[in-house]
Amino acid sequence: MKSDVNIFHHVGLATADLEATVARYELLGFTFTPISHVKIALKPGAEPEPLGAGNRCAIFQNNYLEIVGILDKKRWDTITRAQRGPFDIDGPISRYEGLHIMHFGTDDIEAVRERLMQQGTVCSEIARLQRNVDTPDGERTMYAKSIHFPPGSNPEGLIQIAQHVTPELVLQPRYMDQPNGAKNVTEVIVCTTDPARYSAKYERYTGHRGERSGNRWVVNPGYSRVVVVAPEQLAEVIPGCEPPAIPFLAGFTVATASLDRTRELLNKNCIPFHENGERLIVRPEDARGCAVLFEKEGASRF
Repeated sequence: MKSDVNIFHHVGLATADLEATVARYELLGFTFTPISHVKIALKPGAEPEPLGAGNRCAIFQNNYLEIVGILDKKRWDTITRAQRGPFDIDGPISRYEGLHIMHFGTDDIEAVRERLMQQGTVCSEIARLQRNVDTPDGERTMYAKSIHFPPGSNPEGLIQIAQHVTPELVLQPRYMDQPNGAKNVTEVIVCTTDPARYSAKYERYTGHRGERSGNRWVVNPGYSRVVVVAPEQLAEVIPGCEPPAIPFLAGFTVATASLDRTRELLNKNCIPFHENGERLIVRPEDARGCAVLFEKEGASRF
């Protein structure tokens, strides 16, 4: 397969209480950008408009963690779910609060879409996204491009493929010094009753072949990987984790400069965690419905 996706663009939580979730993740050692309001085009060819939703992001070297919530409910309620399209979070939050967003990253989204179409994978036209971000020179507008998939294609989460247009406005070095030492999102754990089929789907999306590793199916595009497990094997990856729904995005892993530094911070902030081999794991009940795993930078887990 042609390799044109090699990393997570970003992953994200959807929450009914953005500030409470951000506050909890600050205790986990993440630093967040100021609130940013999302704008999208509500019809093809139109200029992007405010959606009524917004986010705050923890920025890493090559990707980021997003926490998204409703900031202007009056505006949000004027926009239909069909207009919101893949940006609608009402449905996901009704299932559970936690990790819902998994966006694969590419530097050539046009080539990705061409490959998807050639292989018979139905996807959207390339959409434009913009939001205002704070910079040292004042507020500026960041731009991105994305493609998504037909309704029902990804019941496990909000799955897209995205490309930065203005990466320098998103991946600002001044936000990258995370207190817990986090450097990049390296993994998302997906739980489903049909791991082989989901692994094959991610192969099609990314252009990379997966492999089976024991009870896990792993698709590794290069800098980030998707690990797919069945419910009965989920506890092997996240001890004590009980699925709130099936399928679902169970958690994400970040590479950290020092597990000792992460361990010290979690202990200081009284965050319960579990040590599983060479990983520190904060269970979903202690991280607003999403397991957060820490591994040493450069570790090759599977």
